[in-house]
Parts: sequence; C-alpha cells; structure tokens
Amino acid sequence: MAAEWWRIYGAFDPEDERGYYPHPGQVVAHFRRQRGWSQAELARRLGVRARMIYYLEKQQQGLDSLRRRRQLVELLAIPPELLGLDPQHPRQTGSPPWWIQEGYPAFPAGEDGYPQPGAVIKYYRLQQIRRQESGERTWTQADLAEALGMSELAIRRMENRSNYLDSSRRRRMLSAILGIPPHLLGLAAQRPHPSSSGHPAPSPSALLLPDEEGEEPLLASYQRLQAELYAEFRLSRQPELLTRASRRFAHLRRLAPLIRPDLLGEFLRLSFNYAQLVADGLADLYGMATALPFMKLCLTVARSWEAIDSPGQRPRSSVQLDLLANALIGQAIAHFELGEPESARQYTKEALERVAQTCPSVKRFVLEEAAHILAHLARDEPERKQALTLIDQASHLLGVVSADDDPYFLAADLGYYHLNRARTLLALGQARQALGELDQASQRIEPPFVTRRLFIVIYRALAHLALKEYEIATSLAIQAASNAREVNARRAQTYLCLLYQRLKASPYGSMPAIARLGWLLGEC
Repeated sequence: MAAEWWRIYGAFDPEDERGYYPHPGQVVAHFRRQRGWSQAELARRLGVRARMIYYLEKQQQGLDSLRRRRQLVELLAIPPELLGLDPQHPRQTGSPPWWIQEGYPAFPAGEDGYPQPGAVIKYYRLQQIRRQESGERTWTQADLAEALGMSELAIRRMENRSNYLDSSRRRRMLSAILGIPPHLLGLAAQRPHPSSSGHPAPSPSALLLPDEEGEEPLLASYQRLQAELYAEFRLSRQPELLTRASRRFAHLRRLAPLIRPDLLGEFLRLSFNYAQLVADGLADLYGMATALPFMKLCLTVARSWEAIDSPGQRPRSSVQLDLLANALIGQAIAHFELGEPESARQYTKEALERVAQTCPSVKRFVLEEAAHILAHLARDEPERKQALTLIDQASHLLGVVSADDDPYFLAADLGYYHLNRARTLLALGQARQALGELDQASQRIEPPFVTRRLFIVIYRALAHLALKEYEIATSLAIQAASNAREVNARRAQTYLCLLYQRLKASPYGSMPAIARLGWLLGEC
C-alpha cells in the first residue's frame, strides 16, 4: 500500500485496523533475521524462553509493553517509530530537560529521560472541560476513569505513581483522549491512516480451477459449495472465504460458453450469488467503497442475458427479474451509503418496477430496503407515506417466505424485517416505535448474524439520541464500537462515526464517555 509509510523498511502488515503502524511482531522478526539471530538467541539476550519469542513475533504477545519495545529497539537497532516510539528525543535529561526547552511545563523527570507520565496525564486531564447544566468544570479523576474504562483508584495511582503505564496502547489512548503530544509519553507521532484502497477487492480475473468433486455434476457441486461458503462466512467472517468465492465466480464465468441452454438460468443465479457473497462480505469487512466493483459486477451478471442472441437460450423471466431487482436494490444501497442520494433514488425506482414478479424472498428484501432508503430521502409527506406503504407491503409477505425459499441467500427472516422496519421508522422520526421494533429484532435474529445484531445496537443508540437520551445513546455506541472492532466490521464503523459526530455536537459532547467513543473509533 502506498500509504504504508514503513515500506522503506520492510513489507509489514498493519498492526491493526487503524493501520497507523506496522505489525510489531513482523518488525521484530525482520530485524532479528537481519542480525542473523535465531529466536533462541534473541530469547537468551532478553532473558526469556524461546517459545515467548515465537508468540511475540506471530501474535504480538508481550509487545504492548513499552519497556519491552524499548529493549528491542536497542537490542536489534530497530528505528523507534516502527514500534510506535518517539524517534527524536534523547532518553537522558539535559539541563533543563528537553520538554522544558520545547516550552512544555516543568514536569518532573522520569528515569527514562522523559517526563513522569503520571504528572503529564494529570496536567492534561485538568485541561479538559466538562460542560453541564450547573456550568463548566475540569475533568476529575472519576471522569478520566469513565473515559478509560478503569477504576478511580487506578487513575489515582496512575497520576501519583505512574502505575499501569507500561502499556503502549494505554498511553496512545491517553494521548488521543486528553490531547497529550505523543512524544511527552515517549510515543511517535501518529502516522497517516491508509486509504480504503489499501484493502483491494479480490480480483475477478484471478482464476483458479476447482478441486476434484468426483462425479458430482459441476453446477450441483458449486451450489453445495456456495451454501457452505455463505454459512461459513456468517460464522467466521474470514476474508479468505471471499477470495475463494471470487475464484469460483471467475471459473464459472469461463465455463459460460459450455453451459446447456436449459441450465443457463440456474447458471446465472449461481454466478450472481458468488458475486453477491463477495460484495456483501467486502462491504461488511472493509466498507461499501471497496465492495462497489463487485456490486457493479452483480448488475453485469443480472443483465448478461441481454447479450444472448437466441431467444431460446434466455433464462426464464422469473430468474431474470429476480436477478435484476436484487442487483438494482444492491446498487441503491451502495449509492445511498456512499452519499449519492439521486443515484440511490433512481436505482430504488428501477428495482421497485421489477419487484412484482420476483420470488417472495427477493420481493420482501427489495421492499424493506427500498422503504429504508426512501424514508431517508423523503422530501415531502407523500414520499414519507410511500416508505411506510412499502414496509407494510413487506409485512404481508411474512407468512409467505420460508427458510427454504431463499435461493439468493438473503436470509430475509422475521428478525431482519423488524430491523428494517425499525430503521425506516427511525428515519421518519418515530424513535419510540423504532425501539419496539428493535426489541422484536433482538429476539429473532440468530447469533451467527453478527452484523445484524451489531446494527440493532447502533440503531438503538440512534433512537436514544433522537430522544435526547444522550447518556444511553453513548453507552450503546461504546458497546457497538467495541464489538465492531472485535469483528472488524468497517461498514458498521462508518455508521458509528456518523453517530459519534452527532453525539460530539450534542450538549453531551464534552463528557468523558464521548472521548472514549472517539478513541475507539479513531476519532473518525
């Protein structure tokens, strides 16, 4: 990635989803090998077991420690900024110390040549202002404890004794929340975040022949594998599953000229589903901008029969309309989330024009997604009523769609309907009613649908924000932000960033919990 500033040192992966620094374990392994040392030799010099070096390099175990990072920098001659450490200031005190020379307060010196971190933290805590109805006051230790998710006693020890500060991540968090210049805490300045282009979509042109499947017919084999991929991705959310789906899609496209005319409809649906799995997975893991090329590919597949010359080769109209309606509403969702309302409106209109003759699962999916989009884009009362009408039409199909009637793996079940109704009502300003629908969704959406359950929390937060219940909204947003980071749900993080900006601009915006939310989201 061009934005990965560390490429001049080595081809390291990012440390985490924020992407500010390289993977520290890979950095250590690289510079250890440059020295010609084995893991056992490095372990000997550090006074630890060789197995610890294996876990340090592979899983970053023990590398949160600032002391350990400094040891490694000295031992292996690693440029300090590669491990997130300050590369500029000497680790010995001068007269006066460098921080006083640079115009900072006269903090007492620590043993490492930097100011005592507890004194720095206390000074910057007292610069934070908490606004409330009774007026303004500076942050207390209790406020900082809330922002960090720690006890007040721990904050007292942190400030008075510099306890609990060997963690480089905690120092980075304190720097972000309190506005402390990173080098005062011995940290490097934050580097630029990689662009979203740093997570390229698997290339549709990458070809891979399928494994031998015995005598099972090819299309039947790919259908079975497809169902397994959908189920596995919902459980594990592993990016390599999307790569496998992309390769199978590419292989199917190569086989297109060999498919019998009577199987062409099923073949197109199979190809579409593989492309849709990749598009949905990329959107979930990396954001809609990354998924857009595959969203467009879905539309290309849906319209591919238009290039077929012989009418006898065309798939039956039901598959044709299913694919088109599905692909068009996918385009509408993508353009809506990318902030292109007119394109979203146009694609929604085209999807609705084709929905009448689609299968029940596609019809419900299109109606629910269209209701949500049009509720947000409504310009007048008739358009608001149209959104409600669409979601009501979807409700009439609740008893029609069964778990077996899902040829496009939409999983448009009852829980998903309640989630869609909730977000439609929320867009129309009916927050109380939306909360009731979210209760229904929470009871009915199964645990494997991680993203849907995550969005329940996000929409709850948005509903409480609309009701001006800021503390509840912030608490839910923090919960959702932590969960989104755990499962690497970039799409959800985009929604959370918008929620954070609204909370930041609210009367609650100066509260410590908002600072904690900002840290969890990387200040968006």
